[in-house]
Amino acid sequence: MMKKMFMIYLAMQLIIGLVPVREAAAAAIEFTDAINHQLSETAGRAGGSGGTRLLKQYDTFKAERKETMEWDDKIASLHYANEAKASEVRRRISDLDKDKIRNLEEQLNAAKRKYQPLFDSYTALNRQVAAAKKLKDKTLSKMLQTQANSMKLLVNIGRQDIKQKQAALTAAKKERTGKAAKVRSVLSGIEPYKSKIKSDKSAISTPNKLLNTEWKNFKAAVKSQDPSRTSDTLARMLTLSGQILAKKKSVFQHEQRIETIIRQANGHIK
Repeated sequence: MMKKMFMIYLAMQLIIGLVPVREAAAAAIEFTDAINHQLSETAGRAGGSGGTRLLKQYDTFKAERKETMEWDDKIASLHYANEAKASEVRRRISDLDKDKIRNLEEQLNAAKRKYQPLFDSYTALNRQVAAAKKLKDKTLSKMLQTQANSMKLLVNIGRQDIKQKQAALTAAKKERTGKAAKVRSVLSGIEPYKSKIKSDKSAISTPNKLLNTEWKNFKAAVKSQDPSRTSDTLARMLTLSGQILAKKKSVFQHEQRIETIIRQANGHIK
């Protein structure tokens, strides 16, 4: 059931364009054969430790880009799983104790139907008693009063039964309200982490833009086979890449915390 809901949710997000397309993000930075060749020639021109440093910087940057994409995949997978699970928990809130309350309502209604003819007869009999008293017919009045007194015990039993069933239903509804409030209270703990995720994503925006700019500078540097410029741009890209990775890991950790909160909320329903 959960897998089906997750797939439906993911499909909907893909349709409306909310799922980040990795290819689009990666399009700005591509490690083509041409760039690899130019970097190799630039490193050769630098020679010695300078060339080795260039190759190491480049390999580290490529590895970090790959790691960034892997984090994107993990974040997206966990995020949409969390959304689907949270949606399922909210649906289950509305179903809390549904069968229990329905059974209690049926028992209450059945008791009311069962005793209503008795109550109606008792009411009618008391009216007859009152009418007999007005007619000053003591014999009839006494006879009817005796019947009413005999019936009163059964009426009181019926009223008590209905009262108990009504109390049980009221208590069950109150308990359900308390459970629902508890689950919603737990789920409310998600919002601070969503705010943190939004903040982290916003913080990624600037280094991402700068990284794209530096990538253009890097391509120009290797094309002109300038070892110094190439190393400088790689150093700046590594700094920016490290900042992006740190934020990606932070986003994933927030999603993990959301996952834990959803699991806790779900535990209050079982």
